[in-house]
Amino acid sequence: MNRCYFCEGKLKKEKVNIARYWGKKLIALENVPALICQQCGERYFEAKVSAGIDAKIKLALDKKSRKEGIDKIAVPVLQF
Repeated sequence: MNRCYFCEGKLKKEKVNIARYWGKKLIALENVPALICQQCGERYFEAKVSAGIDAKIKLALDKKSRKEGIDKIAVPVLQF
């Protein structure tokens, strides 16, 4: 894939930060490889990267295999 599905803009490999909900838990991932549309900003992830995202989240949330050293941040939660 070298063109954006939506606007046909050119895609460029970059590393991005993302946030994903897993149930009611919010997980942030840094330096995730992605293809970014240089025109509209749409993000694309290869299948192996998507599987890696899920695996890392599951590992971080699994109490038996949770490792010390996972950074945590406080996030304000506001009602609208």
